[in-house]
Amino acid sequence: MATTNYCLRLAYDGRNFCGYQIQTEERTVQGEMETVLSLLFKEEIRIHASGRTDTGVHALGQVVSFKAEPLLQEERLLYALNRLLPEDIQVLEVKQVEDEFHPRYDALAKVYRYRFTRKKDVFLRPYRLYLEKEIDLAKIKQAAGLLEGKKDFFNFSNRRKEEGSTLRQIYRIAIEKTEDGFDLVFVGDGFLYKMVRIMVAYLLEVGYGRISPEMTQGILEERDRRYTRKVAPAQGLYLEKVFYDEEERTAYLTALKNSEINL
Repeated sequence: MATTNYCLRLAYDGRNFCGYQIQTEERTVQGEMETVLSLLFKEEIRIHASGRTDTGVHALGQVVSFKAEPLLQEERLLYALNRLLPEDIQVLEVKQVEDEFHPRYDALAKVYRYRFTRKKDVFLRPYRLYLEKEIDLAKIKQAAGLLEGKKDFFNFSNRRKEEGSTLRQIYRIAIEKTEDGFDLVFVGDGFLYKMVRIMVAYLLEVGYGRISPEMTQGILEERDRRYTRKVAPAQGLYLEKVFYDEEERTAYLTALKNSEINL
């Protein structure tokens, strides 16, 4: 019997996972997903993802795919998976896709969101970065604008050898106001290892006046990481969305522009 290529959209709470990618004797999102899928389909299932999230990083819209002999209709498969999976993983959508579809190689853009709170609340700490001191959002916006475009982000990653080129296109870095703080939203064609968390840490340094925003272009060019060694904590970071359609990406960027804080 011919196999079907299934595509799933996932949300997960990253607190109790050692990242997305499967590891021996460690709890991971991929490991939990493959265990449940293999049990359900009664065959060994291997899944492909749009990308790997680190230990403690959350997801609102991770995309994975796998091939298997047809078993259930999409709605019934969605129900079955959510009954079997642990409570910190939720399948949001199941659909059948073309056999050639790959969630990583076919992705046009990704959205990462980093959340900050000014509210000292123990129940927010696993999901926000608490900022005790006032921060200059205008300076952050100025530096963020200089990170937009097609740039070499060598200085903004703990790059892996297999990643190859460090050129990436950042379409937008936006600041959105929230009830208890603000979010930084990063939209790009792809991100290097720890790239978003390093950019967040850098923008915080700018916002606190420790680095001038005007230095950003030079820092991108000089290949010296003395200003970009810090990595923001994992708990504030969310993989929000992966785009496979240009119109959807354009519509998201338009809506993001309209929702930004005016500074």
